[in-house]
Amino acid sequence: MVEFFGGYARFVSADAGQHEDGGRRGFAFPVAHLMGLAPLDVWVRTIRRSGGVRPGYWIRLVGVLFTSLVGTMCSTPERVLVWALRRGRPGGRERFEHAPGVIVITGYYRSGTTHAQNLMSCGPGVVTPRWAQALMGQGWVVSWFIARLLLVPFVGSSRPQDGVGFGPMWAGEDDFALATWGVCSTLPGRLVFPGSWGYWSRFNTLEGCDERERARFRRTVAGFAWKVTRAKRDRVLVLKTPSHGTHLGELKTVFGESMRVIHLVREPGAVVASNMRLHHALKSHVLGDPVGVDELRTRIVEEYLELERAAKVGLEGIPHTVVEHEDLVADPVGVLRSALDAIGHPMTDAHERAMVRYLGELGAYERTKHGDAPMGSPTVDEGAKLDEIRTMHGRGEPVPRVPIDPIVRERRTVLGVLSAIGIALVFALVWVGLVWLFRQALPGWKPRLDQLVWVGGACIGLGAQRVGVVGSRGLGVLCAALTIGVYLGVSFPITVINWNYGAAYGHEEWVKHNTKGAIEGVIALSSIVFALLGAVTGYKHGSYTGPRAPGT
Repeated sequence: MVEFFGGYARFVSADAGQHEDGGRRGFAFPVAHLMGLAPLDVWVRTIRRSGGVRPGYWIRLVGVLFTSLVGTMCSTPERVLVWALRRGRPGGRERFEHAPGVIVITGYYRSGTTHAQNLMSCGPGVVTPRWAQALMGQGWVVSWFIARLLLVPFVGSSRPQDGVGFGPMWAGEDDFALATWGVCSTLPGRLVFPGSWGYWSRFNTLEGCDERERARFRRTVAGFAWKVTRAKRDRVLVLKTPSHGTHLGELKTVFGESMRVIHLVREPGAVVASNMRLHHALKSHVLGDPVGVDELRTRIVEEYLELERAAKVGLEGIPHTVVEHEDLVADPVGVLRSALDAIGHPMTDAHERAMVRYLGELGAYERTKHGDAPMGSPTVDEGAKLDEIRTMHGRGEPVPRVPIDPIVRERRTVLGVLSAIGIALVFALVWVGLVWLFRQALPGWKPRLDQLVWVGGACIGLGAQRVGVVGSRGLGVLCAALTIGVYLGVSFPITVINWNYGAAYGHEEWVKHNTKGAIEGVIALSSIVFALLGAVTGYKHGSYTGPRAPGT
């Protein structure tokens, strides 16, 4: 019998092997992997340092390496360019002096760091990495634009572990760039190769790393920060990675005196439970057998304590403030304003207005209703460890809840529809025009540029959603249909421009042969794939009803 669930196909028999967590052995099928856009050389190093991949995960690995190949081809020219541009920088590639300032948000996973980053990213004077950048950390301008398109059809609009907004343009963790570019993150050991945690856990504090690995960490942080800020050099850079709480000494070496820290804390018992749910929600990304839930819980508690101990020491001598997660939820505007005042970066009126608008679109904060997830059994000393964490930063009086008036966005369906149609027509003309220009410049080349249908779907969907204010399923379907319509509609003129079949045999023969050529073009397998991706992209943008990514 074959059972499909959790990204696996498991062939169940009476003597099927058991995982440590009670699951059965079987074949892991591909998913939209969290490291799927990392280049091939990074995957080679990651797999080698993780001890390889057993046969049960080869099918998933093939899927990962396919998307990795795409990421490699997209980003390689810019990787070389960035290396050349930064090679001779004064002070070396391990430093990044950013005059407007750098704010690092820390706090163990599930302590509210994402909420804080989203609130910070509302500010017009702030620049922060987006997921399209973090998931392809090795890329830059062009490849990040491609990543933005690549991700839309394959990722949801919210994170699987908690329902928080997610997408290519939502604020992302630079920890993913450390994994997909520098191979200097705990992420592979936490979520991909849990059996090799002994190797990857060294990057939690960097204490077990040699100077070469520490230098690679500094170069990656500095290089990624440099790339993210190139187009917005006058803005404060905000980075968020939970494990940066243990990296404060190295980060100060990178950023110098311009660095400030906002450290998030939360009730430790809730943090541990939320991390157990996080690992359960992301279990389909593993490329090695998962560890038992009891061992996983022990790892989480130990890593949590290690981070808070290191942060307690590392924060000394760095301008910082400690923010309680529950306070940030109760009064996000007031608490963040106080936090920014404490580190010398006062909140501007424009930042506050943008934050209130984002919170209004987000609606009332509600705890995510999680499905069942195994919690494991606490060890004998877990209580003492969590008590130590509780006493590290103290807790004042709870902040009273300040309600945020919800913003009801009026759907402008007619305008959305008209804009979708208009953008589709304009894009069709642009597509045909580009083919004509290429034909004139390079007469021997006869391009169809079918890849543009994917870009077209993004333009049609985004334009319809922005003009229509709020998307809908119907508008999404229309955007998908228009994308396919453009794909089919441009095929005939493109065929004429490139080949102009039967021009010497009369109008009927001309129409007949060019129509045949146009049909052959649109039914090519590669063209169909791009058309489907474009249609899905158009639908997802046009049907989106959630809040806009803060800061966009």
